[in-house]
Amino acid sequence: MTKGYLIIGWIMAIQTGFLFFVGIMAKDFPYYALTPLSLTVMSFCMHYLYPQFKEKDERMKMIREKGIFYSYFAILGFFIIIMSTLGIGLIDLTAMNLMYVITSLTIMTVFISMVIMAKIY
Repeated sequence: MTKGYLIIGWIMAIQTGFLFFVGIMAKDFPYYALTPLSLTVMSFCMHYLYPQFKEKDERMKMIREKGIFYSYFAILGFFIIIMSTLGIGLIDLTAMNLMYVITSLTIMTVFISMVIMAKIY
């Protein structure tokens, strides 16, 4: 199972690289490539986390709980930063592009925080 996450991660990484290449060649930032990027990060994180999550013990539960807890505050921080920069006009995003950014930040934050918690505990 862990090799499956690694294979999917590399396939998604190649796809994400292609989407970024196409978007940059079109002289526009490819916001649509952020979601596959976050799924790539999720696959690599699950490759690392699967051996710990396979055993249903207290350590696994603590990694999940602490990872979600810390990612909650990080996501709140992202929302404050995004709302502030949109409010004062530093960035100008469409609603769809904003959803790409928020979705990808949320997915990446949750799984990266779980990897950090797995390294700490």
